[in-house]
Amino acid sequence: MHTMDKVMKGLHEFINERAPNGPQSEAELNQLIDEFMVQHNESIENLYGDAEPMDVYDYLDFADKAYRKKDKKEYLAKAAELEPDNADVKLAQAELEAKGPLELIEVLPGLIAEEEKRLKDQQIYNRSKGDFWLVVETRPYMRLLHRYLMNLTECGVINKAIQVGEEMMRLNRNDNLGIRFELMPLYAKVCNELKALKLYKQNKDEKTNSFYLLPLALLYFKLGDWPKAKSYLETLKQYYPITKKLIRAIKKEDMNFIHANSSLLGYLPGTDEELMAAYLSNYSVYMTEPYFFEWADKALIVHRKPKK
Repeated sequence: MHTMDKVMKGLHEFINERAPNGPQSEAELNQLIDEFMVQHNESIENLYGDAEPMDVYDYLDFADKAYRKKDKKEYLAKAAELEPDNADVKLAQAELEAKGPLELIEVLPGLIAEEEKRLKDQQIYNRSKGDFWLVVETRPYMRLLHRYLMNLTECGVINKAIQVGEEMMRLNRNDNLGIRFELMPLYAKVCNELKALKLYKQNKDEKTNSFYLLPLALLYFKLGDWPKAKSYLETLKQYYPITKKLIRAIKKEDMNFIHANSSLLGYLPGTDEELMAAYLSNYSVYMTEPYFFEWADKALIVHRKPKK
């Protein structure tokens, strides 16, 4: 993630240098991009062949890869020397020093407020609203918010987590971060049927997506509408053949099955790997609902009529 931001930043600087008034056509823009990528690809081998990292994001990458906490701290300190206000560096330092998610919940609001003020002072915040993940300068702010959302969820501070997720959706309308997939289980957790259905209907082209169907089944189980919960489970089973086996594994706490059927390299939409990701990426919510999975296992049993 840091590496891609670095490439995008370099591309913007290259275009501004070569075309100060902006590219005059799509053809010119494409040519500039091609020229930049040629230079970038030629520099990669030299950049990473050096013993010392080159800039703040190199130090962050080295910190990510270091095994010892001492080494991580040293790399992050060097990054902070180069860019004291860099939100990614501050987040990495906070994650390294925090004893757990509860401590991060206490630290992150201050970092978020600092970065928000910095973006507003530089008049970046307001002009970027709606596209925060597409603008290089506001991506670190979104990473801060996302880490806050994840830790709030892990600690069970659900209503606050929902507020943060909804704010991220407002700041980044096309939601290429997939925050909607994290909000759905949270809406189910607090039984907010209105917001869950609104989000579901806003994304009609994803109506059979497991990131919606599983939390909707949970929602209606918690609301006591078990026939509707079962209908969502049946739809889930129709599109994702592993559904019954996954629910049985969750009920039995068989993490070996879950990890054996999950992919570390991502997933293709509409595949069993997607359903596994829908469960694991929202594990903090689902792990607190054991009776839902116990019920779901029974609900999906096929009762065949005895032969005459």
